[in-house]
Amino acid sequence: LWSGAEGISAELVLRDLAQSCNAPLDQGFLTSVGYLLWMAAAAIALFAASTRQIQGPVSYRQFAYCGGGFSLWLCLDDMFLVHDRYLGEAFLYITYAFFTGLLLFRFLSPLRRFGGDTFLVSVVLLGLSVLTDELQWLWPNSYETVQIFEEGFKFLGIAAWLSFWCHYVSSASRPASLEQH
Repeated sequence: LWSGAEGISAELVLRDLAQSCNAPLDQGFLTSVGYLLWMAAAAIALFAASTRQIQGPVSYRQFAYCGGGFSLWLCLDDMFLVHDRYLGEAFLYITYAFFTGLLLFRFLSPLRRFGGDTFLVSVVLLGLSVLTDELQWLWPNSYETVQIFEEGFKFLGIAAWLSFWCHYVSSASRPASLEQH
């Protein structure tokens, strides 16, 4: 309904983008894998928090909810280019810095206890991606070279982010109980 109201045919909404654009299989591959990693981080953190698998103080579960929700938002922004097309990069970068700060300072205890170094590595790599994007005009190299660095930092940052949430949920969760017959 929404697409129809915007004058976009159902075919364009339903078909795969690569098929609609007649693009080769590998076009956008790294970005597509990045979406999957964002989604995995969101799913892991939100599932563990909502099923109460995470042990310890309530703040441990709240941390997973916040991290999972933030991961989901980052995924949606990345998929639909919200920062490029709708809300503006400056607004979203400030918002991202705020939420990253919230996660770092509000949830310092679980970060220290459960591998906060990986979390910091992901934040640094994602920050380097943003800096590369914002300062690309300073680079004397070609746009392609800048993209390799920007997207490389971003992909490694997303991978580290997923690694952190996998480790966090695994370490903070109670062991699965065996069903008794």
